[in-house]
Amino acid sequence: MILQIPAGSDCTTNLAKLIRKDKFISMTTSLNRPEAVRKYFTKTPLKPTEPNYSNHQTKMGIGGGLIFLALILLFSGQGLLIFLGIVSGYFGFNLLSNGFSAYSSQKKKYESDYEQYEKDYERAEPKPSDEQMDQWMNSDIDKITAEALRRLDLEHEDYKAKPYTIGGPASLKETRFAIGKDGKTRYSHFNILVVFLTEYHVAAYQSDNSMEYGQILTDKTQEFPYREITNLGTQIVKENIRLLDDIVESESGMQEFTLATSGGNVIKVAYQFARNTDYQGELVKIGGEITIAAIRKKLQDYKQKYEK
Repeated sequence: MILQIPAGSDCTTNLAKLIRKDKFISMTTSLNRPEAVRKYFTKTPLKPTEPNYSNHQTKMGIGGGLIFLALILLFSGQGLLIFLGIVSGYFGFNLLSNGFSAYSSQKKKYESDYEQYEKDYERAEPKPSDEQMDQWMNSDIDKITAEALRRLDLEHEDYKAKPYTIGGPASLKETRFAIGKDGKTRYSHFNILVVFLTEYHVAAYQSDNSMEYGQILTDKTQEFPYREITNLGTQIVKENIRLLDDIVESESGMQEFTLATSGGNVIKVAYQFARNTDYQGELVKIGGEITIAAIRKKLQDYKQKYEK
């Protein structure tokens, strides 16, 4: 007995969705993350254009024709024709030799360039999708948040709100930037600040992280009471960013969050370009203004409640 499902029914629609989902899961799970991330931040080379050999081939053709004519004239037995044969052979040999030399040199260079292109292309393609890169980053942030909770030795009942995050590109020489197909700028290493707002103090965890391996490179924890916070704000700083082709550009509009205390503790984290959010190439954000607003509100509430 064969069960027929009418076309266009909910069953066929759901079946199609499941098939697409299975294909997506299969594709993403088969990716080698380190290799895929390296490719995302590697510039795709331009395919070399095959040269036009027609001029060299024309020279070789004319040269060969003149040599053939020279042979005929040399065997004519007549003095003038023999002389013309020698002249024809001389120019024919030069044309054939020069044409062949130029053709061989150009062809050899093209083949060498194409071989290098294939190697560079293999190092850069295929790239993971923008969505896959974001999925990996979000997964890393979840792990980092759990690590922050463990390192700060906080139980869930010890803080009144969810952990707040803010972050952006890490200020490391290894950090590379790439603009995705969605027009957003992603970065190979990111710095993130995880903040827990307890009743009386701020507990913070900050780390530099590698997108390639999904690992924490360096980290630190800081804890201080609200009454010690002396500065909370943002500033625009100048940053050098390294693009895919290793060109270093100066980004004079990097927005940086700063928190300082009377005890000399300072927390800084860059989190966005100081541009309009619709600007092509805007940074992929980690948290942001909502975290700054939450800390500022908590600080104000504390001062109103305890510092009257």
